[in-house]
Amino acid sequence: MEMKQQRRERKGNRTRSTAGFGLIEAMFAVLILVVGLTALLALFTQSIATAQLAQQDMIARQKAREALESIYTARNTSQVTFDMLQNLSAGGIFLEGEQPLRTPNPSEQSGDGLVGTADDGPIEVLRESGEDGVLGTDDDEIRVLSEFTREILFSEIVMVDGNPNPDLRQVEVFIRYSTAMGLRRTFRIESRISRFR
Repeated sequence: MEMKQQRRERKGNRTRSTAGFGLIEAMFAVLILVVGLTALLALFTQSIATAQLAQQDMIARQKAREALESIYTARNTSQVTFDMLQNLSAGGIFLEGEQPLRTPNPSEQSGDGLVGTADDGPIEVLRESGEDGVLGTDDDEIRVLSEFTREILFSEIVMVDGNPNPDLRQVEVFIRYSTAMGLRRTFRIESRISRFR
């Protein structure tokens, strides 16, 4: 008899301990799930911001290189003289300070074809193919590059004797823009340009 009672007690204990989840266990499981989903959402948000920042970095690099290449092309084609390749304060044609990212004026009669000068056109736009994947159709996405600015800075290169080199200048192109997170970023490219081709 005593043995039957012990068996019943053991059986009753086992039943109580494996009865299922209690309220506290369920709350802990929900808490862990919420923390995991919140971390996943933060990671997703960060990845979207990083993708947008990578696109802005690419645009900044490309626009800085385009400006530098247009300066070299203008010099090589004798479109402008070497003395004109300076900022306005030094007697050249390039505007001082940060300027909106504008298109060059390509008109041969009235424009110099260079960005960063007084005859620049409207703010540049970036045209990307739409859903059909074909550029130049009605569903293209057009993005106005109004968050970007460009500064082209020319400076003298001093020779060993302390005089400026009349045949060589340093040119720096700065592209500045604001990120989606409110940060201000700058891309800078530097080169030298000589009077001779």
